[in-house]
Amino acid sequence: MTMKITRLKYIGLLSLAITLNSCNDVDIDSAPITNVEVGSSISNLTSATAAVDGMYDLMNRRDYYGRELFVSPEVSSDNILVSPSNSGRYLTQYQYSVLPTNGFLTNVWDNLYKNINAANTVLNFSASAADASPAQINEINGHAYAIRGLAHFDLVRTFAFPYNTTDASVAPGADGNGGHLGVPLLIQYGQPRHSPRATVTAVYDQIIDDLTKAMGLLPNANYPLNSKFTKTGIQALLSKVYLYKADYPKAYTAANAVVTSGAYSLGTNATYMSNWDGTMEQDVILQLVSTTDDNNGFDALGSIYIDKGDAGNGGYGDLIPTSDITSLYATGDVRNNWFRVNGGVTFNFKFPLAWTNNIPVLRLSEVYLNLAESAARGGGSATVGQNALNAIVQRANPTAPATTSTGAALLAEVMLERRKELAFEGHRLYDLVRWQQDIVRGQVASPSTISTIAYPNPEMIWPIPQNEIDANDSINENNVGY
Repeated sequence: MTMKITRLKYIGLLSLAITLNSCNDVDIDSAPITNVEVGSSISNLTSATAAVDGMYDLMNRRDYYGRELFVSPEVSSDNILVSPSNSGRYLTQYQYSVLPTNGFLTNVWDNLYKNINAANTVLNFSASAADASPAQINEINGHAYAIRGLAHFDLVRTFAFPYNTTDASVAPGADGNGGHLGVPLLIQYGQPRHSPRATVTAVYDQIIDDLTKAMGLLPNANYPLNSKFTKTGIQALLSKVYLYKADYPKAYTAANAVVTSGAYSLGTNATYMSNWDGTMEQDVILQLVSTTDDNNGFDALGSIYIDKGDAGNGGYGDLIPTSDITSLYATGDVRNNWFRVNGGVTFNFKFPLAWTNNIPVLRLSEVYLNLAESAARGGGSATVGQNALNAIVQRANPTAPATTSTGAALLAEVMLERRKELAFEGHRLYDLVRWQQDIVRGQVASPSTISTIAYPNPEMIWPIPQNEIDANDSINENNVGY
């Protein structure tokens, strides 16, 4: 066999300085420092907590939650339309013409594995922090397990069909229980970067194991601005993981534990829009903080949607909401205020500051909807599910009637509300695929635009990047259709 080209092993990054002894054992300050290799620099509590902050910084990059995994799942579905003045961004995803050689694809793959490698490095070297107490080392390791679990989850839901897929024509080996190929699992420091693809079952088992370990190590108290995972934050993420796995009883249990914990507040109709002012004070479980000194600039999430942010930052305004989504909000729905007309074009101002918007990775609203969906699918009390759905619907529109539906009717209502509440936050394509539904676009940019993508179209998931296949002796075939 001809040996493939080997690439450099990824290194974790340190990107921010830290302050200590706040409400948790480890707190983060936003002053930037020079990036250094994690493994060679973890020698005390300061450097170990800086390594943790470097992992969260990677999550905020354009090629992860900073933009790509929020925008691509929306533009590839039915919520987003390329604007008349589009400058060429996201046309590939919109037109379903993604190729394994596309740079954005490689960048997402690489950035997620950088974060996984950083987590493995932290776990391997955290004990070298000589001045750290056992509780502080546990907290550091908890963040590493959390971020490693999240990154593997984002990889497997982006580059593989869902756990409960049964159609082997698009996912060879699919058996309804994750028997098809997922992504490489990297769970040891020094493990060869180019490893074979594990089954979706194995990837989910590892994700759940990592998150369970994280929950046992992280603190209960929230970090400032909810900028880091906590025990309850991990439960929120587990409710999502179990929902994607179609394990509805466990999704229900995890979501209900978060909703009843009192750790986070949902907010009210009166405070709803003020909460979308760039920094969320309510309804946020994990947000990635952007500042005037540390942001993605024109590559930021808000910039792709609006031509000028409320803080005066410029944007592209390349992507606009479809009439499909804007027409779903009733006249009295407070979420209509996300949409503003400028020059005859309706823009999405859900992220109004353009460059300096914090990124809400996990919200309590999503957990309420996870609870409602899992209940509707038989995972728990229908009454609890109804109450969870009503809380989201009636917060947005107090005059909306309370639901009394059960079963399939309740599920349909949850699906609709999930689309409305979580619009533009990177959920839509993933939801349609795990629901095994077609993508039907009622409004398209041009007559040549694909208006219906029938499930299970192989292009509903991304291909493995060609660079990975070229470098990895263990991966010789791409996903079906690529």
